[in-house]
Amino acid sequence: MSPAKIEAERQRKQNASIIRHYRAIGPASLVAALLHMKKAPVATRKPKAA
Repeated sequence: MSPAKIEAERQRKQNASIIRHYRAIGPASLVAALLHMKKAPVATRKPKAA
């Protein structure tokens, strides 16, 4: 194995518990952002003048 792959594997093993702990933050932050968005005004269609 190359030194870069060995270092990447070592980092992966070292950070496994941190990754497991923070994995759900991504989807949770998306849901929170969607819940706190201001609703866009609905465009109303005006009838054409004859």
